[in-house]
Amino acid sequence: MLKGVSIVLCTYNGKARLEATFQHLLNQKLTVACELIFVDNASTDGTRAYADAWWKKNTHSHISYRSFEQPIPGKSYAQDLGYAKAQYEYLLVCDDDNWLCDTYVQTAYNIMEEDADIGALGGWCEAAFEGDKPVWFDAQARYFAVSKQGRQSGDITHKKGCLYGAGMVLRKSHWQQLKALGFEHLLTCRKGESLSSGGDTEYCYALRLLGYKIWYDDRLYFKHYMTKGRLNLSYLSRLRKAMAFSNFVLWAYLDVLKKQPRSKKDFIKDGFKGFPLLTLKKIAALMVGNYEQREQAKLYFRTLKYRVFYHDLYLKHLKTTLSWSTQDEKP
Repeated sequence: MLKGVSIVLCTYNGKARLEATFQHLLNQKLTVACELIFVDNASTDGTRAYADAWWKKNTHSHISYRSFEQPIPGKSYAQDLGYAKAQYEYLLVCDDDNWLCDTYVQTAYNIMEEDADIGALGGWCEAAFEGDKPVWFDAQARYFAVSKQGRQSGDITHKKGCLYGAGMVLRKSHWQQLKALGFEHLLTCRKGESLSSGGDTEYCYALRLLGYKIWYDDRLYFKHYMTKGRLNLSYLSRLRKAMAFSNFVLWAYLDVLKKQPRSKKDFIKDGFKGFPLLTLKKIAALMVGNYEQREQAKLYFRTLKYRVFYHDLYLKHLKTTLSWSTQDEKP
């Protein structure tokens, strides 16, 4: 595999967000070979044509550019196409609203070079707002992937255990290894306007099943641009609902990692812990609680539904995960 960094940027109708993101890529201070793999995921706003034209104007750039179309909706499908087209070993996931600091790419390359056991590397970000910052944002920032991912730089495999996708760095050889084992995503991440999520966490869990480390480094900093359309509590509620289902899907990975698959009896037992007092409290929260209390109550009842009615789906996910995963599968 060639030494260097392939920045993989996948977008759906991200035309309006691209210029600032591209400009931060142009500002990278690099001594390593670097390319941008741009994947248009079934956009309808002329995103790819805009991106191609923008980079044509910047042909002097130290970052080469290629673009592709992924007509199948789903960020995970778009990323797989980008990974397949990448020519370098290190894959850096840059969303269309990520403004990387000017040393991000080079620092990421150096860290990955230093430790071959790192499977996924991540940094941290702060929010940049299109309009005014909502008074509630700081309390809910983690749902927008705006946070630090560790108390200090280092191995977080058995602490947080995963990374958000924005700014994440992977190895193409690991992706090829997973594909050779038959790995397929249970989660497809965002599909168009859908808020489905979790593909980044799933990929981290898959790497952990192969024995690789999840790593955080606070030198990797970027800004996450928050558009006005996302900064309302209705959007946040939809986002949290999507995350609740994604987290349920990922129970199978966690149980394989712990080597403790759960029976239907286990599901029911866990679901009804605290019943009926806790259930009555959550009903009351739905009726008269504040926003956070209502959202926590919704999560309680969604989780209860998964435990009572979704064990068969859990078993399907478990079977799929076990079909390809083997511990200590490093080459």
